[in-house]
Amino acid sequence: RLLLAAIRDLSAEQLRLRPAHGLWAVWQLAGHMAGSRAYWFHDVLGEGDPAVRDLFRVTSTTVSGLAIEDAGWEDDEDHPRGPAEVVEGLERSWAMIDGCLRRWTPDDLAAEFSRRRRSGTQSFTRQWVVWHLIEHDLHHGGEISLILGSHGLTGLDL
Repeated sequence: RLLLAAIRDLSAEQLRLRPAHGLWAVWQLAGHMAGSRAYWFHDVLGEGDPAVRDLFRVTSTTVSGLAIEDAGWEDDEDHPRGPAEVVEGLERSWAMIDGCLRRWTPDDLAAEFSRRRRSGTQSFTRQWVVWHLIEHDLHHGGEISLILGSHGLTGLDL
């Protein structure tokens, strides 16, 4: 809610603010947060509507060497996302998580899942994924707040 309150009324120009050249803009950070939620819950835990995950897929990337299947909104600087799209992505990805948290029991949080990476197979519990996304949102939400504040805008009201 705090993140949405801070960015909901930003203009497209304000969403393109960044702390320095070469660093992610507000829209990229927010898109990365929402897309990461969708990735972890859909691709790793097998939860949620595939349409939520598909929302964050892109057809091109401006990141050299990044495979398109690993790319998200933040990786296509030629297509900056606007306020309505960013808010929708955050709301839909959170609704997916909220639905799971309302349904899961404490025992469900201990269930293990795996993903294959080039470096090997990694295993996670649902609880680990939830905590990882909390700390991920906090980290990038702090970056957004700092960017907004450094440009004279109101950051996250903590």
